[in-house]
Amino acid sequence: MATSGTTAFTLDAADVIEEAYERCGKELRSGFETKSARRSLNLLLQEIQNRHRPLWKEVLTIQALSQGVASYTLSADILEISDVVLRRDGTDTSMTLIERGVYQNFRDKATEGRPSQAYFEKLTIPVLHIYTTPENATDTLRFYARERIEDVGPYDKTLDIPINAIPVVISGLAYYLAIKIAPERTKDLKFIYDEELLRFKAEDASKAALFILPGGR
Repeated sequence: MATSGTTAFTLDAADVIEEAYERCGKELRSGFETKSARRSLNLLLQEIQNRHRPLWKEVLTIQALSQGVASYTLSADILEISDVVLRRDGTDTSMTLIERGVYQNFRDKATEGRPSQAYFEKLTIPVLHIYTTPENATDTLRFYARERIEDVGPYDKTLDIPINAIPVVISGLAYYLAIKIAPERTKDLKFIYDEELLRFKAEDASKAALFILPGGR
């Protein structure tokens, strides 16, 4: 028997909310219920972001440097950074991400040289501090920025998640809604959500092998 030959299946926000309601044994009957469900869906996406580092939101970012400038304001959507390198003349050199206390203890933060360390200050609008201060305006920083999952928009729009995340989002939303509209199902739906989130985290994790060589070579 022939298969469909297509791989275009997805669900928009309205479909996700409707499916979650059905798992609670309920039907959407008012605009208030739909608005409340969208609010819960936004909260769920933030909770998933907190419990799991979604690889699909880690974006390669390039930051131009300026001579004598040690601090750079980043996008408010950036929650965390990793894998920072300094690119000079087409060659990348790894930089060390340091904690606030280490950066704070540098006596002369204005010292110019080849940047080798970076401190990511987690503010509402984050700031990246580098040490030593750039000695030229031709180097760039390249790093992976973990960005916020986009808000739930109009109900006919898809969510800012990959297709394999839809099941766990529906399970999570069903649990969130059950707390409000079907408390008798809360325990069962939470169990399903936790199980699906564990499976999704395992699937979404990096599959790259880690090799550690003696002597750092």
